[in-house]
Amino acid sequence: MCFIDSVELDELYQPIWVSERRIMPDTEGAGRNRGAPSLFVEFGPVGCSVELGYVSDGSVNAALGARGGGTGGAAGHRKRRLDGGLEELSNCAQVILSDGETIQSICCGGGGYGPPAERAPSRVLHDVAEAWISRERAREVYGVVIDDAMRLDELATERLRAKMGSSAEDNHQRRSTD
Repeated sequence: MCFIDSVELDELYQPIWVSERRIMPDTEGAGRNRGAPSLFVEFGPVGCSVELGYVSDGSVNAALGARGGGTGGAAGHRKRRLDGGLEELSNCAQVILSDGETIQSICCGGGGYGPPAERAPSRVLHDVAEAWISRERAREVYGVVIDDAMRLDELATERLRAKMGSSAEDNHQRRSTD
């Protein structure tokens, strides 16, 4: 299994090459306290075949949020064949990779805690600046407006969050009368 070591150590100790490892934006469980985003890694053997085994329940049961927080991104696995095509893999498997084939693995993101609209706008701005979340997600999920110059628009954020709060209250009242 590929543990979260440095790529250089993984490649030094195993006959593998890691072609990509990165954070996946917009896969965190949104919340007042957001969950961790998912991680993507693609790797394969060098000059040989390898057999690898993995288990990943997060593809069936992603991390749920709590007290209004959102669910984290689901896990997933694919095999890139020699022809470049991608084959979906199950959430638990033993896979043999030939030289030139790779496996793509996505770990699940963490669930959020508390309503996303309660996250401090300055923290959402920081999340966007660090590429944890996109500006679109900041607006649509957290109710935070960030302009093209990466500045927080406080007035537009207040208005959007008030509107989002009204929509949530209307939905709650509709459900209560059903």
